[in-house]
Amino acid sequence: MSNNYLYYKAINWNVIEDELDNAVWERATSLFWLDTRIPIENDLKQWEKLSLQEQEQLNLLLILLTNLSTYQSIEAGEIIRNSERSQQEIAILNNIQFMEMVNTKAFNRILLAFNTGINLKEEFEWVDNESRVKEYLHVIDATYQGINPIEKRFMAMCVEGLLNYAYLSYLLELWLKKGFNNLGSMLEMIIRNESLHCYYLSHKVKLLLTEVSSEEVEQFKGWCQYIVDYFVRSAIRLINDFYHLEDSEMLATNLIKQEANHILTSVGLEEIFQFDKKSLVEINHRLDDLRRHDLTTHSNKSTSNSEEFMEESDYDF
Repeated sequence: MSNNYLYYKAINWNVIEDELDNAVWERATSLFWLDTRIPIENDLKQWEKLSLQEQEQLNLLLILLTNLSTYQSIEAGEIIRNSERSQQEIAILNNIQFMEMVNTKAFNRILLAFNTGINLKEEFEWVDNESRVKEYLHVIDATYQGINPIEKRFMAMCVEGLLNYAYLSYLLELWLKKGFNNLGSMLEMIIRNESLHCYYLSHKVKLLLTEVSSEEVEQFKGWCQYIVDYFVRSAIRLINDFYHLEDSEMLATNLIKQEANHILTSVGLEEIFQFDKKSLVEINHRLDDLRRHDLTTHSNKSTSNSEEFMEESDYDF
């Protein structure tokens, strides 16, 4: 009988195909968090000050975020199926999938904390069968199940770095303008993680583009512009349909257009969307800080030999 039945081999982190893999792994594991460490219940007073319309809007957006994060936590592995550059890349994608499930759990906990005694079963059944949600998930899934490794990674960037913000915008607004500080603590961890994921994926996209023909590069650029435009148009429709407050709707629309430009420039394309920059000054002050990842000090080709000792304070959450 053949012994060649094993489909894996042990990862050797001392031999790195891409130095950024080690740096991103260290940064990603340093950003590990759990919703249970943040007392979201302490924002209940702020929740009670919201109008019924504001509460309904927040609930709806949290359910939409739960749906999108759940999908990403299950399907993100398809991004590198049959196209992984290294075992280290697989390990990092596994981390991405796990953190998406952490996000899903966090959105559930916020809903539970603010809606005590209310069964949200109908709302979850609604989002799983919502035609507008199914439409964009079908577009995402078609790429994830495809064979183009560059498009797969770029699509994941659009999910985490673009579509997400159609729903996260109002949560950011509540944090910065309505005093939802514990919600803000959760958003800090979500945005830090997802911005790292986008940075890593854009790096891999650019590496893969150096390995294909100039004709394939041009085809990819055209597809990028098409898919980003699709998501911007889709996101604006979703914002118009799911936001009840005009000011929040305008803010979310501007944020989506800004993030679309960020996605394009991250892979060497030009900005194409016009938006009101002044309306985003306060949000960008926070986002710029949360998206700052210093990876230079970690870019070692070998794993560290130094010990890191735990202290009692490490267990104070």
